[in-house]
Amino acid sequence: MTSIRIVVITGATSGLGHALVRLHLEKGDVVVATGRKMPGLQALAKEHSSSERLHTHLFDVSDKQAATQLADWVFARFGRCDLLYNNAGTAVFAPFAQMSGSEVEEMVQTNIVGVMYTTRAFLPMMQQACSGHIVNIASLAGQVATAKAAVYAASKAAVIRFSEGLRHELEPYGIRVTCAMPGPIDTPFLDRADRTGSYRTKVSRYLLTPEQTAGRILNAVEKGKAEVAMPLRLHYLSLLYALFPHSVKRLVAPLLNRK
Repeated sequence: MTSIRIVVITGATSGLGHALVRLHLEKGDVVVATGRKMPGLQALAKEHSSSERLHTHLFDVSDKQAATQLADWVFARFGRCDLLYNNAGTAVFAPFAQMSGSEVEEMVQTNIVGVMYTTRAFLPMMQQACSGHIVNIASLAGQVATAKAAVYAASKAAVIRFSEGLRHELEPYGIRVTCAMPGPIDTPFLDRADRTGSYRTKVSRYLLTPEQTAGRILNAVEKGKAEVAMPLRLHYLSLLYALFPHSVKRLVAPLLNRK
């Protein structure tokens, strides 16, 4: 791999994706930043107007053809993709019975299918080069499901397991896979996901900043780690919870169901 990396980031216009864009530009990398809405991409381009290393693209990860077109453009322009962040995601925190069909479908299509479409589109160039790194942004919610997050937790659990299987498949090609599992991040994502507006207050002591989350993820990537979870306190509690018998899980459930 050359010193200047070709980095592709989905969901790059806000929150964690935005922080990853800034971090990689500071590192001197070439960044292809994608998003579903043009105003966000325009704001991102304006913020970094002095940089010739930022390329913005309108891209919906749930569009398989668009994923192929994006990968084709990256290969034609740069000949490779060194680092792919599957960061785009969406959430609605509400009881499953109260969610609309379109809300369920959007979470599944964006959080699971979109990760697979984008990964599949970029794999040929990585396999041809026998190099590359895929970073799938999951969540600690994928380790422990709570009330009002049944669909979201299921989608992130799928990303964790997909990353694990993919890691085994791609190891012979020299392609690395890192699964990032952050807890709640202090971004507009929380406000969009929680209709009541109370979730942010309830988890305020655990909130991560986009910048510290991006930094920890990149540190894990550069060290070649398979997984990175944060904050560690919640991660260890999640692992411990999985070992509890059902009777104990029922007792601690009120502590978890804060959405």
